Amino acid sequence: MNRIAIIGMGAAGVSVLNALARNTSYHQDQIMLYDQSKTFGTGIPYQSDSEWLLINQTADTMSLDSEDPLDFVKWAEQKKGIQNGQKVFFPRSWFGDYMQEKLASAVQVVHPKITQELVTDFDVQEDGTYLVQTSTTTEVYDAVHLCIGHLPYQDPYHLLHNKKYIHNPYPVKEKLADIPSESRIGIIGTGLTGIDLMRYLKHQDKGYSVHIFSRYNQFSLYRGYEPEITLTHLTVENVQQAKAQHNGFVPLKQMIEWFYLECKDKQVDFDDLRTSFSKGTKEQLERQLRNDKGIGMLQAIIHKMDAHLADFMQVLTEADKEIFYSEYEPLFKHFRTPMPKESLKELLQWWNSGEIDVWERMQSVEVDAAKFKVLVADDETVEVDYLVNATGHDMNVKSSMYQSDLMNQLIEKQIIEPERFGGVKVIWPSAEAISQRFGILERLFIHGQLIQGIQYGNNAHLLMQQAYQVVNIDAKEQMKIKN
Repeated sequence: MNRIAIIGMGAAGVSVLNALARNTSYHQDQIMLYDQSKTFGTGIPYQSDSEWLLINQTADTMSLDSEDPLDFVKWAEQKKGIQNGQKVFFPRSWFGDYMQEKLASAVQVVHPKITQELVTDFDVQEDGTYLVQTSTTTEVYDAVHLCIGHLPYQDPYHLLHNKKYIHNPYPVKEKLADIPSESRIGIIGTGLTGIDLMRYLKHQDKGYSVHIFSRYNQFSLYRGYEPEITLTHLTVENVQQAKAQHNGFVPLKQMIEWFYLECKDKQVDFDDLRTSFSKGTKEQLERQLRNDKGIGMLQAIIHKMDAHLADFMQVLTEADKEIFYSEYEPLFKHFRTPMPKESLKELLQWWNSGEIDVWERMQSVEVDAAKFKVLVADDETVEVDYLVNATGHDMNVKSSMYQSDLMNQLIEKQIIEPERFGGVKVIWPSAEAISQRFGILERLFIHGQLIQGIQYGNNAHLLMQQAYQVVNIDAKEQMKIKN
């Protein structure tokens, strides 16, 4: 009998538990689940919160069932009475409710022990087992799935601990609840989190004056209609053939050529779309609402690649990865991570009516008594009473006051090693940690945003697919050892 720990019970942790429950090889093992009670079974993104916060993906892309891609759609129909919900953007909290049910079902199969505490320390034992500690418990495990969720938020203006600066805005119903009516509120960032915060604040009907600040004033596009398609060039088969011809790698130029061929096959003029929509300016957003030029088909091509993005990244040389991240990744991300159309409509409505102000080229923030002075373009200063952080996560792993106690322990003990392109190093596809101190740490599996540099673009559905892959690979390896 093996002892297995899952640390973190968000989308990745729930998916790992589901995978263990589906694989009978683990049904005699002792399994322990760790996470704080507040986010146990939901993680931070999908915890109980305002229904104004929407998932930025349609329901048909969010299944946590490895055998049924419409499982979440069917759940919404049964539990919420939503008909034809495949292309609907549901509230994040609904997905959290769905996750809780998937968790409960898996618990009935494998009967894990549950510790609703945060793990504070972790160590590697001489015999290859793993020591896991909370404030009240100490246990040793043969295998650990590290599913600790998002990396810390960035703090580019060093405002942490200022009482009127909200560094981590979730859950918004709690973090933003005490802001007085008629306050001037600044949101730092124009990404999807910034849009979430804007919508929530505007729908409170408290007379807030909302200001959105950014360096480049680039917003996401909206998600168009994505038809079901089949890729014929960017395929695993073509990648495998090209690897055989290039000593195990595939040139980035070849991948780009295949991408253009997919666009051509689907009658997508990518160069025209890049010219029309790549900046995410107000003018371009309004243009997309008037005529999106079939951008949904481009998004369909990109999202059809999702299941294989990590494998595609692994066949690039380090030099080609550097080129991808410096020259192509910002544009790829821009088209890959759009917002719901209704969110864009509200943004433009409030922007045009003057109900929100958008400021570009944010330079610095000065804290002055009870307010903030934000320096923007043309040396103009904008004063706000509160600042809310929406700058995104810091993908560079290092010990800092922004990290959790567990992450700092892992970094300081050299159990995890930073990956050049974000997150930490793992071998692929088993996702076992690579340590500069210990080498490959067998059966220390790392999931989620912590391996962003390896598993690029790991949304909830990809986390589920990877969880099943890791669990099944491990089962096969343990079977070999037994035999």
